[in-house]
Amino acid sequence: MHPFISAVNAVARARRVRMRRGLVTGHYTYLLRCGDGSYYAGYTVDPVRRLRVHREGGASRYTRGRGPYRMVAVWRCPTRSAALRLERALKRLPHAAKRLLASGGPIPSVTAHAADLGARRQPLGRGVLV
Repeated sequence: MHPFISAVNAVARARRVRMRRGLVTGHYTYLLRCGDGSYYAGYTVDPVRRLRVHREGGASRYTRGRGPYRMVAVWRCPTRSAALRLERALKRLPHAAKRLLASGGPIPSVTAHAADLGARRQPLGRGVLV
């Protein structure tokens, strides 16, 4: 078996174990503000851990070297599919719209799309995701 395929299988197996143990509690789409002023949208099952991995430089090529990072918006979605669809919608937004979302303002198209997917915006705790 190819090493990459065995690594992918190991990751999937570990995720199934975490799900059985109740460690995966939801699917999240997040908006991250990078130190250079750009925004990055992503998917995760653990926003706190994902922010830490971004800060360590291991989460994505785009964000590597663009720190410091700040989680500016998080949506909890009922399914992985819904979270990935919302992520895609966020990635398509222009910079100004992402800035408005980051400041807490609603964007009707995103708000409606998130509601259709069953996603709910989560409050960001002080010191946890900043």
